[in-house]
Amino acid sequence: ACIKGHRSSTCKHFDRPLVEVKKKGRPATQCNHCRELRKVKQVHVKCACQSRTSEGASSIVIPELWR
Repeated sequence: ACIKGHRSSTCKHFDRPLVEVKKKGRPATQCNHCRELRKVKQVHVKCACQSRTSEGASSIVIPELWR
């Protein structure tokens, strides 16, 4: 028998619904592109990309003072 809320991807129990166990911590609010800017350039700005997916957006315009 498995434990409720476990992280095993191989469990196939049928007596109760499988429940997603999410990652710890707060969810990311910035895309990868803006997160990398924050780490590399030490600039913390709100994510202004069109899509806030974890893939990041490549169509962002970076102001000259950040380069």
